[in-house]
Amino acid sequence: MTKKQQISLTGGSGHLGTCLITLLLEQQFTVKALYKNNLPKIKHPNLIWIKGDVKDKNCIEKLIENTSVLVHSASIISIGEKKRDTVYHTNVIGTEIVIEACLNKNIQLIYISSSNAVKETINDDVFDESRPYKTETDFLYGYTKALAEQNVLKAVTTKSLDALIIRPTSIIGPPDYIPSHFGQTILDMYHGNIPALTTGGYNLVDVRDVSQTIINSFIKGKTGAVYLVGGNYFSLKEISKMANSKRNPIIIPLDILIFLSPLFSVFNKLFKMRWPVTRESLVILKKAPKNVDSSKAIENLNHTIRPTKNSIENLISWFKTENKI
Repeated sequence: MTKKQQISLTGGSGHLGTCLITLLLEQQFTVKALYKNNLPKIKHPNLIWIKGDVKDKNCIEKLIENTSVLVHSASIISIGEKKRDTVYHTNVIGTEIVIEACLNKNIQLIYISSSNAVKETINDDVFDESRPYKTETDFLYGYTKALAEQNVLKAVTTKSLDALIIRPTSIIGPPDYIPSHFGQTILDMYHGNIPALTTGGYNLVDVRDVSQTIINSFIKGKTGAVYLVGGNYFSLKEISKMANSKRNPIIIPLDILIFLSPLFSVFNKLFKMRWPVTRESLVILKKAPKNVDSSKAIENLNHTIRPTKNSIENLISWFKTENKI
């Protein structure tokens, strides 16, 4: 692929989409991006915004006109069991529409999945691309991402779709305009708005590292491959300290919170947390893989992992320049 070629993407107004667009433009690509509601802030002569929905076949066909690659990053991140139909139709049906459009136009598809699409490890075993998919007995978001992944890979095998899968862990870092759930959590930690934390943690990967790895995959990626794109694991307490070392929130054992999770609809209203405390979000915290192996992406896509402390410091500095702090 030569630069100056057009790259299209869904989810252009999201956290990852915004960063990816910025890097693509900096690297001399032209970009056509889909957004659903409010027009994003980014403006550039080589950027075309298209308003629409990933579930709209005509909209996707318009998006991929004269394009070389479609990055499908649009999805609904659900950390509860609400809006089940919307989550399923966006994450699964929307991806099916994208697959058919790419097949019809012979366009390369980069599907952005999630590490939540597969089963977590036990006893801190290695977490890599070989993990089995989640099923209907698991939480909805992970299950829908698993279904979408499997549909992409099936189309590669049975219909010769030119596609690969990027499977990031929890994404953090600037730019973060909306902000994202995790970005808002960092803001709340910085301001001391979270009175208590729990045990457990996340594997955090910088949005800029994920974005560059996606760009690298245009040429370096292998059709039909899945790449786990991770970062570094930290407990919530460690993340809070990186956001503001002066804050010392109370630590409540995770199992106690999971037991009390039916009461958290009231808790959320009292403390107005932007990251809802639900049974699903707590179980994700408990099961988050500590031993993520991103060697496949590192060796084949030149994926890099910057220090998480730098990501959080950069994010807070960015929030300050955007007058969000």
